[in-house]
Amino acid sequence: MLAILLALGTAVGYGVANYLAPVLGRRMPLATVLLGSQVAGLVVSLLLTLGGDVGMGAGGLAFALGAGATNAAALACFYRAGRTGDLSVVSPIAAGGAIVPVVVGVLGGDRPSALQVVGIPLVLAGIVLAAARPRNPAAGNPTAGNPTAGNPTAGSPATGPRGTGWALLAGLLFGVFLTTYAQAAADSSAGALLWSRVGLVVTTGIGVLAFRATLTARPRDAVLVLVPGLLLALGTFVFGEASRLGLLSVVSVIATLNPVVTVLLAYLLLRERLAGTQRIGAAVALGGVALLAAG
Repeated sequence: MLAILLALGTAVGYGVANYLAPVLGRRMPLATVLLGSQVAGLVVSLLLTLGGDVGMGAGGLAFALGAGATNAAALACFYRAGRTGDLSVVSPIAAGGAIVPVVVGVLGGDRPSALQVVGIPLVLAGIVLAAARPRNPAAGNPTAGNPTAGNPTAGSPATGPRGTGWALLAGLLFGVFLTTYAQAAADSSAGALLWSRVGLVVTTGIGVLAFRATLTARPRDAVLVLVPGLLLALGTFVFGEASRLGLLSVVSVIATLNPVVTVLLAYLLLRERLAGTQRIGAAVALGGVALLAAG
């Protein structure tokens, strides 16, 4: 049960971060959001592992650094998707990457109970439904019927092929990240957190230099940029603990409930309307979590 609660904590932390970071990315350079938030995440990781044993074997260290590098690429793709598409659409697409650790976990010997076998596809289906939007004449016009149109921090563009493509790539990379991070955490939870953050920041920094990206932010936004990194670091830490206490194929799916959180925030703060399928999806996802916990 504790593993389930920790995985839910990951979902909340990731969900809030995945709402805030793309919204910030609409009013400042993407590189600023990526690098600023992840430097903050590294600081949090240092504090969380202070006095702990962060030593790792060669294999665990390789998994941790690889997880960080993969996470950096996944976040870059997801934030890019969030700038070109609706958060309530790209978020569950990216969450589909949960298929990767599920497959790896089962192939590695995980044997979920009957209830959990039913719960896993329910959660995945609920995530997809939670962000489904009915197509209507206004769908192609992000300003139609939207009282927040014209405000880049309060609205979102319609999702096109490019946004979907970036979200799909982000999902694949997130799935690889969850899998490799769990492998690293099996060696050392503290070491996995710290060294994956190091890998994430270094990879992001290399990307910023390679693409000569602009790093600018207004003073009031500079503080907000730190928040996603803090939440992602905390969420990653509790996911590592959850993967140590529970089945990878179960906790990884629960952790991907974060799109439900993102969709709810978009509804409350961006005034995006939840369609009937989205309400059903949230209920189905939560029902799936109940089955996972009961198993």
